[in-house]
Amino acid sequence: MRLPPVGNQGSFLSKGAALVGDWKKFTVDGAEPGRNEHTLDQVRYRDFYLDVRNAPAPARAWLNVARPTLGVGTQFPVRPRDVAIAKSFDLLIHLHEVREADKRMP
Repeated sequence: MRLPPVGNQGSFLSKGAALVGDWKKFTVDGAEPGRNEHTLDQVRYRDFYLDVRNAPAPARAWLNVARPTLGVGTQFPVRPRDVAIAKSFDLLIHLHEVREADKRMP
């Protein structure tokens, strides 16, 4: 099962573009209009999940269109890339705001 963690704003840990050095905290503001995260943040529920495979027809039609989406992994900064959520994922989890993970000491 594939699922995207989608948040509208907040902070996270990542490495620089060269993938070297320690994990660093990065913070991003709310998504601009036109991005998937911005529209998902307009849903009446602040945080929610959706089984995309069983979404109602109007929602599924919207989810089938590729729109800019910020996908953060081990490297940052990155540019948003076009993602059609329903064509890429089975489940969607949207959080209004995310917070970086706590660093664990060995």
